[in-house]
Amino acid sequence: MKKLSSLLLALVMMFGSVTFTSSAVPDIKHKLQFREDGTFKILQLSDIQDNLYLQPLTKNFINDLLDRTQPDLVVLTGDNIGPNKALTKRGNKRLIDNVMKIFEEREVRVAAVFGNHDAENRLSKDEQFDVYNEYLCFMGYEYEETKALSGCGTYNLPVMSGNDGSKTVFNLWFFDSQEYNEENDLGGYGCVQKDQIEWYEKTEAALTDENSGKPVPSLAFQHIIIPEIWDVLIKTGEANEEGEILTTTDDYVKEYSVVKNTAVYTLPEKYRGEDVFLSETPCPPEYSNGQVQSMIKNGNVLGIAVGHDHKNSFVIPYEGVDIIQTPTVGFGSYGDNNRGARVITLNEKDLSDYETEVIFFRDYYSTDDKAFNNRVIANNDMYSVSARLWAMVKWWFYSIF
Repeated sequence: MKKLSSLLLALVMMFGSVTFTSSAVPDIKHKLQFREDGTFKILQLSDIQDNLYLQPLTKNFINDLLDRTQPDLVVLTGDNIGPNKALTKRGNKRLIDNVMKIFEEREVRVAAVFGNHDAENRLSKDEQFDVYNEYLCFMGYEYEETKALSGCGTYNLPVMSGNDGSKTVFNLWFFDSQEYNEENDLGGYGCVQKDQIEWYEKTEAALTDENSGKPVPSLAFQHIIIPEIWDVLIKTGEANEEGEILTTTDDYVKEYSVVKNTAVYTLPEKYRGEDVFLSETPCPPEYSNGQVQSMIKNGNVLGIAVGHDHKNSFVIPYEGVDIIQTPTVGFGSYGDNNRGARVITLNEKDLSDYETEVIFFRDYYSTDDKAFNNRVIANNDMYSVSARLWAMVKWWFYSIF
């Protein structure tokens, strides 16, 4: 594999023997830094969720997003690979390699969290995390304390000052939001567990101590949206058990409304915009262990960026913590013409806020553009008979060996 850079490789080798402790700042490989102009750019890619043959549409779109945004960090927010227990462990590894090779070859740093479908493979999440760590571009890590936490791949990455890189001025949290609820009889999806929240509070306190008692502003990333989404959407009508809308209020707008059970919920008007839509009913867990309440109390998390709901895109504040929903970037699973990726830009001059936008596939490309047809459509040769046959052969191979 292509190395990230000779300098980074030397640093990794120099500090490779470091044993992680409970310090808020991990070793040199896992430190990020603001640019000289004071900015730090994050590209959030969610729900790639492809299988053995990574869709060329997805691959080309990701490459073009990297060209356009030039991010300091790519964050994969879960369902990074498609669920496939039919493949061998070697085949499951190939799913990860298909994605990670894009970033390794381009020397782009990557962090990732797991989604519910990532766990639905023969490779366990622990084994998958080891595969990610084979890539020098991967910034995720575990030490003794975090390995003991529920799930896999809960960690933080400090972002250092652009001046001399000696001070943590921002922090990025990464949580495994689990898969399905096994804590109680409510059913549904899982959520961040109590021990993960305790780790967050302990690490946040350490960051504050290292910052002369001042909380370090931060963003959090995970796969599954928090249940507080239902506290910020407004009830605007009633529906029957088949989901047919029966009554609505003046606040109801079809493009920003969903049905949950027998009620209609709508995105408040002040949070609507060009890159905002609500095209499927949000799927959070049915309960919470107090994750967002802990973050509100600490007052240091600007927002929680999630994926999971492929056809939704919005930013809605909840008691000072933004719920940042990003649509799917991939073409290997369900979605619509709103596939895209979120760009989050931080500015060291004012870390009390951030800028964000969604780059949509539909807006980035024009089907009338010759370059688009040559690069994207023509390269998507999965529609050719020969490519389909070759994909079947590879599938068979990785299902046996």
